[in-house]
Parts: sequence; C-alpha cells; structure tokens
Amino acid sequence: MCGLGGYVGSGSERVLDAMTKLLAHRGPDAQGTWVGHGVGLAATRLAILDLSPAGNQPMGDASSGVYVAFNGEIYNFETLRTELMSNGHAFHSRSDTEVLLRGYREWEDSILARLRGMFAFAIWDEPRRQLFLARDRLGIKPLFYAQVPNGLVFASEIKALFAHPSLAVQLDPAAVDDYLALGYVPSPRTIFRGVHALPPAHWLRWRAGGLETGRYWRPDFREPVLSGREDDLVDELDARLNDAVRSHLLADVPVGVFLSGGIDSSLVAAIAQRHSAEPLHTFTIGVDHGGDERAYARQVSAHIGSRHHERLAEPALEAELARLVWHLEQPLFDNSVLPTHLVSQLAREHVKVVLSGDGGDEPFAGYDWTRWALVLPSLPLAPVGGGWEWAYRTGTIGLLQRLYYDLSHRAEERYVRRMIASGAFRRWLYTPGYREQIGRDAEDGLRGLLREAPVRDPREALLHADLLGFLPEDILFKVDRMSMAHSLEVRVPLLDHHLLEWVLRLPWAMRFQRGRGKHLLRRVAARYLPASIVKPRKQGFTVPVGRWLHGALGDLARALFASEAFAARGIVRQDRALQLLAMHRSGRFDLGHRIWSLVVLETWCRVWLDGQSHTQSLRAMVEASASG
Repeated sequence: MCGLGGYVGSGSERVLDAMTKLLAHRGPDAQGTWVGHGVGLAATRLAILDLSPAGNQPMGDASSGVYVAFNGEIYNFETLRTELMSNGHAFHSRSDTEVLLRGYREWEDSILARLRGMFAFAIWDEPRRQLFLARDRLGIKPLFYAQVPNGLVFASEIKALFAHPSLAVQLDPAAVDDYLALGYVPSPRTIFRGVHALPPAHWLRWRAGGLETGRYWRPDFREPVLSGREDDLVDELDARLNDAVRSHLLADVPVGVFLSGGIDSSLVAAIAQRHSAEPLHTFTIGVDHGGDERAYARQVSAHIGSRHHERLAEPALEAELARLVWHLEQPLFDNSVLPTHLVSQLAREHVKVVLSGDGGDEPFAGYDWTRWALVLPSLPLAPVGGGWEWAYRTGTIGLLQRLYYDLSHRAEERYVRRMIASGAFRRWLYTPGYREQIGRDAEDGLRGLLREAPVRDPREALLHADLLGFLPEDILFKVDRMSMAHSLEVRVPLLDHHLLEWVLRLPWAMRFQRGRGKHLLRRVAARYLPASIVKPRKQGFTVPVGRWLHGALGDLARALFASEAFAARGIVRQDRALQLLAMHRSGRFDLGHRIWSLVVLETWCRVWLDGQSHTQSLRAMVEASASG
C-alpha cells in the first residue's frame, strides 16, 4: 500500500518532493522519486510485502526503460511471478510491485486482465514515451489526474495534484449539485474544476500530448445462470469465500479485521481466523445512541477466538469535521465517516492491515433502499402531488405519503427516490444564479446506471447501480481516505472479482428471497456464526446526526448558515438553509441528512476554498467567522 504521484510534460523534482510530503500518511515507511526527461514519479510506501528496501518505489528497470509507482496489493502476485520467471524474467525482490513492473514488460496493457487485487498504478514506458495509468475493477484504490500545459499530473489524492504550479483550486459548480443530490461526487467528475477521477476498471494512456481512456472490465449479470441444488451452491460459495479471504491474508505483517457485528464482517472474520495460526486482532467502534453493535461484535469475537478491541465514540463530529474534510478532499455527507475514522485509528495502534466486510450488500441486494424498492407492488394509482416536503414529514401522515408514492411508481423510481435528493427540493434550495450554472440534471448518471445495466432480470439493475455508484463513490472512497489517514491498509475480500463474477451468475432467488437479501450468504454464515448474528437486523456504524442537530450541533449549523461567508457562496439560499433547520428542529420533519450535507459543504468550502486550518474545530471556524 502506497501513495503515488507524478507528471509528464512540465514538472520538477521540487513538485515530486511536495507530492511525497502531501502523501506521507499513505506511506510513512519510505519515500522516493524518479526523474526522467520530461517525466517524474513519486511514491510513499507502507511496507506490507517484502519489508526490505528492495520493495521501495518508484521501481524501475533501466534496461527496458520501464518505471512504476504502485498503490495496492496484487493477491496472485506469486503465481504471476512464477510464470514470469519461467519466461526468463529475473527478480530482485519479493514484492508485488516488481511483479507488476516485469508483468508489464511481458504482457503490456493486457496485464490488467491477469491482476487479482486492488490497485492504482502509473507506468512510464520510456521507449514509447508513454504513460499508462490504471485503476482496479471496483475502485478500491483511488487515482486522480489533471491536464496541465504540455502534459499531465496525477496522484493518489487530489491534494498532491495541487503541488504542481499550473493547477489552482477552483470549484466546479455542477459537481456541487451532484454532491447535494447524491451525497457524493461521481467519477470522472470531482468537486475541483479541471481535476478528474479515473473511474474504476479504467485505464488512461498519455502519449505525444494525446490522452485516451478505456474500460477493461465491467460487472455483467448476463453470464449463464448457475444451476444446481441450493445445497451445492452453498458449498460452492463457501469454498469461494474461503479462497478470497485466504488470498487477502497474504502479508509480511500482522493482519486484523474490522468487526461491526453484522453478518458480512463477522463472516470475513470467522473465515480469516480459520486460516490464521494465531488469534486475529478484531476492531469495532460503538456510537452512543447510534449504531452501537459492540455486543454483537463481542459475541462473534468470543465465538471465533479473536483478540478483540473496542472503543465507544464520543460525539466529536464538530471537533473532527474539518480534519475529516481535509482527508476526504471532496464533500461526502455519509455520517459514518467519523466511526470509520475512529475504528481505523484504533486498528492502527495494533496492525498495519485489516480486512473489512464491505461489498456484501451490493451483489446480494442487502441494502434497505434496494429491498424496499423491490418488495413493494406497483399499483395503478394517480401520482402524488408536487412539492418535496412529503418526503421528509414525520409521523403517520408522512409515512403514508411516502408509501403512496412508492405504490404508484415502479421499482426504479422507488430506488431513485431513496438515493437522490429530489430536483424539486434542490430547485427550492438553490439561489437563482446558481441554478443557471448547473446544466445537466444530477439524476442522469444514476438513471443511466439503471437504464444501461447488463442484466438478465430487471431487478438486477438496482444491484448494478449499487455496485457502480454507491459502492465506489461513497463506501470505498470513505474507507480509503479514513484508513489511509492513519496509514492503515484495508482489504476487501468480498469484492474479489473472481468471487463477484460467480455471485452475479446466481439465480435471483439465491440472492433475494422472502423480501430479504443475502439468502445464500446467510446460509454460509450459519456454518460459522451464532444464529443471533445470522438473523437479519439493522446493521452498520451510524451516527445520530439528526438527534444531535436538535442540540449543540444544530446551534453550530445555524451559525454557519447565518454567516456572511455562507451567503456569499451564492449556492444555497441562506433563508432556505435556516428554514430547513427550523423545520427539522420542530420535530415535524426529518431533515438531518439534508442539513448535514450543507454543514459538510460549508466546512469543505472554508477548508479548501477559504484556506482555513483543517486542524481547528467547527466551533472555532464559526467563532472566527463571527469575529471577522
């Protein structure tokens, strides 16, 4: 695991040195740079495999003129290494980075199809004067780039791009609408004008000033459906889960597991412990009056025999928000950012690598929003009236209004309602001047994922949207930033592409049955876990932001929204933001997510646009604004 950066065209060693400083948290064990003619690479290393200096980066082969900077892990590197040695390649380390280097020499771009793992990398091919960038299939590891005069600059994190003197921090207005609609900014767009995210499963080639991108993999639900008895499919899934988890335990340092107490992380922990000679370290965070599942995590730990560590999270959102926004770099309204940050901090006190249970919901229809979109019938009812307030009204009336909407619409529309802040709401919220800057509708991308999904069954389109939308842009984005802020590598065995491609071939009833997802996964889990863990229940780290907004956090939000700086942005009408807060605090509406998204956006603006310190609390920001 590392951080990488570099440039082609204009640049200097000073730029590379600045990049390594900005990426030091991603790789505190070693830093390095390489400079060629009109090209440079930078890398920071978190040593996991081959801890010797032989694994340091950037790594090059002077005889062929190929140089690489690599972030991630290749779990089948030993198999590839054996094949390359049989083809005459000599190795000087035991690192997967060198396998990538020599594999590119042997197979060039087609190496992507051979890689099993999570990765983002940059390869400079001197004979061709070509830069080749690529990102893993699901988007576990990030990679960003921006065009500069006569070239390109790229890095694992956006902040490192701004080490290049040709780039300046500028807001992309349309990306703000994406964020306020979806809760994240979907790739390839970022919140910064001119900065792009290389999407999952994509490559980029720069040569002679020309840039092209392409896609090398996509999840496809149209492969031949698996047949056979359910018990046989349970056995096969069990074997494939064991293969995926075992492959992800490969390391020259101890490996732990994030253990929330839910079925996914518990199953990963149980299988990982089965393949470990010593008790694993497991980690969980509880949130007071929020998603506190520590009791379940303790039960799993006792059952599998792990060395368990837990911590109760204090309500520290206002103290940590600016720091979190600095590491996230883009606004993200997911309030589980804080517990993810805290559990990563806890884990790093004991290990450098953890496994997580992320990736179990998307292919198995495990999310509540997907479930409710699927289970309700569509009836020939007249559509619900206009406005947006009904979507947030509390009590029986609000519940009935939302139920009426769901019954009068198809599954895809029920899904979109749950995933997006409606256009009616956003038009009400925005200033007239900002509305004119937006252009396209933020819903278009999500609707495209639904419309263009390669599926056998139309219900699978919702899973396709979860896999290509929410998973990489929210879940994996959040986990990478919060873990790497603490120099912690997080591996995701449930997203092993060999396993995922098999799961996508399952009959629908093996994934979703009797109104619940994860049917086959639960049957496997029953072999490893207590019945109380396998039983469906509400899961996950949650922070009770809605409740906190009735107290001190709400007072801070009011001060933010009433500030001159907030009004001067010209994005959200100040009176409307304050009205939202008043509606929420009245108890008649549940607008916690919408208000929190505005708090995060304004904090992001103060850190990234106004240059306020990310080490100060939200309260200090508010007080400084008031005194200024």
